[in-house]
Amino acid sequence: MPDVDSTEPQQEVDSGASDEHVTDAFALLGHETRLNILLAIWEAHELHEDDNTVAFSQILKRVGHDDPGNLRYHLEKLEGQFVRQHIERGGYELRIPAQKLVRAVIAGAGVRNETLKPTEIDQACPFCDAATTMSYREGILFWSCTECGGMAPGNSNGPPGQPGTVGPLSVLPFDPGSLADWTPEELRTVTMVLGRRKIRSMFNGICPTCSGPVDGWFECCPDHDPTGTCEACGMTFANLAWFQCRTCENYLSSMPSRLALLHPAVVSFYDDHGVSTRVRADDFEHARLVYDLMLDHEVELVDEDPTKVAVAASIDGDTIRMIFDETVRVIDVHR
Repeated sequence: MPDVDSTEPQQEVDSGASDEHVTDAFALLGHETRLNILLAIWEAHELHEDDNTVAFSQILKRVGHDDPGNLRYHLEKLEGQFVRQHIERGGYELRIPAQKLVRAVIAGAGVRNETLKPTEIDQACPFCDAATTMSYREGILFWSCTECGGMAPGNSNGPPGQPGTVGPLSVLPFDPGSLADWTPEELRTVTMVLGRRKIRSMFNGICPTCSGPVDGWFECCPDHDPTGTCEACGMTFANLAWFQCRTCENYLSSMPSRLALLHPAVVSFYDDHGVSTRVRADDFEHARLVYDLMLDHEVELVDEDPTKVAVAASIDGDTIRMIFDETVRVIDVHR
């Protein structure tokens, strides 16, 4: 089944995004000098050294500030939340929140406007066998079919303004900083690796963005038409698992057949038959094999109230079956 990493969820989770400490953090960074200070410390520090502090004189020189007193004022504002001063070492270091912020800037988020026009890759659409393309715009990687409606033919017409794409098969946020380092085929594999990493974390109950707790639930179409575009739900597939963070509202969705590949019992099942389910970003051919394994999984809505969804995988006459409950937790696995 296709990857599903970005669609509007049907549940809302309260967030603390408007809390005072959050707005204060934004206010602290609302000055060019303070951002320059963070970048200056980052450029001068040695992350893996025992002493990775940066002296005030080095910061002053790198920022190019002509008023030491004013620079010290801005440093003091950053102390506590973003910067830590070590008086005994005679310098400053970045705290973890600041390191994450600088890495985001380096990755190109919000800085570069990289694009990739739809480029055909050697992987057919799982629904109609037509050619597919990879494209990138506005911070999102699209794997799209050139002919059919893709994963949600009743709800989507593909990335707007991009000739050569019709229906998205995978939609994944991607930092543009390293876009040029990957071929279009590798970008397809990258979507699998990154998508797996995010889904695995959410599936295990922790948000990969803010480390907050995650809720899971299913959206299932009880009257699904598997022969084409379902008029009831507009989707090609009947069962979709949703995950959403209670803290930052980060969310994503996934096919149950995809989640099955993350369970150790299924990994062992395939390993027993000499098949690795590991996906590497630099191994496009094996990634296609693993994707095909997922396509072969049988998904069944076995109960509606409460929801229970079963996924079965078979190989060489051997079968493993797992059942998810309404919170997208595995409650039973048997071979």
